[in-house]
Amino acid sequence: MNYLDLKLDNDTYELLNKRFNGNKEAMEAYVKEIVIKEIKKTDPGSNKSSKKKNDSNLENYLKSAKPGSRSYGIKGQGW
Repeated sequence: MNYLDLKLDNDTYELLNKRFNGNKEAMEAYVKEIVIKEIKKTDPGSNKSSKKKNDSNLENYLKSAKPGSRSYGIKGQGW
C-alpha cells in the first residue's frame, strides 16, 4: 500500500475534525472514498465511458437504417 500525506487548509481540516469528532481514521476513510469516486468519474476505463461508447454505437446503428424501413431490431421482430 502506498501513502500520501495531504495538507489541508485550516477551515477544511476543522470541518472534517468537527464532522468526525476528531476520529482521524474516519476522516481518512472519508477523504479516501471521495478521492476514489472522483477518480472513477474521470477514468477512461470506467463503466461510464464504455456505456457512452455502447450508446453511441447503438445510436449510429439505428441512424444507419432508412427511416420507416424497419430494417433494425432483432431479426424477425418487425412491426
